[in-house]
Amino acid sequence: MRKVYLIFGSLLFWQWMARAQSPDSVVIPVPRTTIDLVYNNYFQDGNHSAVTGGIGTEKLTVYSPAFNVRHTAGRSDLSVNLGVDIITSASTDRIDFLRSSASWRDQRGHADIGYSHRITERGLSANAGAGFSLESDYLSFNGKLGVQHDDKEKAQQWTAQFIMYFDDLRWGRLSKRFQRPVKLIYPSELRYQEWYSDYLRRSFNLRLGWNRALDRRTVLGVNSEITYQYGLLATPFHRVYFTDGGLRPENLPYQRWKGSLAVKLNRFVGGMVILRNSITGYMDDFGIMAIALENETAIKLRHDLSLTPGARWYAQTASPYFAPYAQHDAAQEFYTSDYDLSAIQTITASLGLRYAPYRQVGRRSHFNSILIRYAYMYRTDGLQAHTIGFVMQMDVEKNR
Repeated sequence: MRKVYLIFGSLLFWQWMARAQSPDSVVIPVPRTTIDLVYNNYFQDGNHSAVTGGIGTEKLTVYSPAFNVRHTAGRSDLSVNLGVDIITSASTDRIDFLRSSASWRDQRGHADIGYSHRITERGLSANAGAGFSLESDYLSFNGKLGVQHDDKEKAQQWTAQFIMYFDDLRWGRLSKRFQRPVKLIYPSELRYQEWYSDYLRRSFNLRLGWNRALDRRTVLGVNSEITYQYGLLATPFHRVYFTDGGLRPENLPYQRWKGSLAVKLNRFVGGMVILRNSITGYMDDFGIMAIALENETAIKLRHDLSLTPGARWYAQTASPYFAPYAQHDAAQEFYTSDYDLSAIQTITASLGLRYAPYRQVGRRSHFNSILIRYAYMYRTDGLQAHTIGFVMQMDVEKNR
């Protein structure tokens, strides 16, 4: 479904964290603003009509400009992230009863604001944030609270974050200039009744992390995540075909537990090479178990130029609720033909080039870096995707 691009089409940003000064130091912090200009292009194609169900194209193109600003002053950080996704999909038009073209363009806007504050000089800090995302078929709000603790030597770090999402899945907000939501949209053949009694989805996510410098060259990290969701977890406009010739909208349980555990090991192997390795396990009560292995290698070609090849392998088991086109039994309580819940393997290869001269371009401005990255994904159900990403970062620093 379109959610694939949200996972695969995102760039990962490595952000630095300033070391806290000791109580004996006399430091006058210099306020600084970091600006990121981001642009992604995502392209996918496949044959399982992931948006509307049945047999058909999964062809999808997403254009994603974004603008991120982070302001640091003293012990506090304030960040603002704004972005738009412009989505072109041949099957999107079949969802919206207000359109009649063979292909249609959808939009998604999103905004987030975050604030963090270092509470003590001993390394304790807290953060909070809020945001929203708006598309034709949903409106989502989120809120975040977190804490972080670094030990005195900066060799060990603990983090905890709690995130809440509140989603409204009714269609129509962007169809006529931000009108009130119309209703849930079902496949065109099934609009003679309301199939679901709820149009809301709530998600609660807890993330815990631990990072430790084992020596001057090696950092070990362990991260866990648990998520609880309830409400309308099915996609209303996703068709499911049965062996008896029947047709209904997708139906899934009204609650879901998900959990993951990741172990990361970053190693400076000498010369100009850094290896970033991770292994992640996942399971949920929809019957899916998964494992992912990932490596990103940073190769410093010279002081201001780095090459970052990467590879990722992912495999998951199928949910018992999944069956391919026209293979569901009509007596089943829950059913889907969404291949995101099938038994699949995914292979992703990527290559990035980062130029970081940290060059002054004005009295208070510095050009930090520019990153260009390409990634290719192949999934064993036939889905293929490409991402091309671009990030430019600048700093604006107040005069001392």
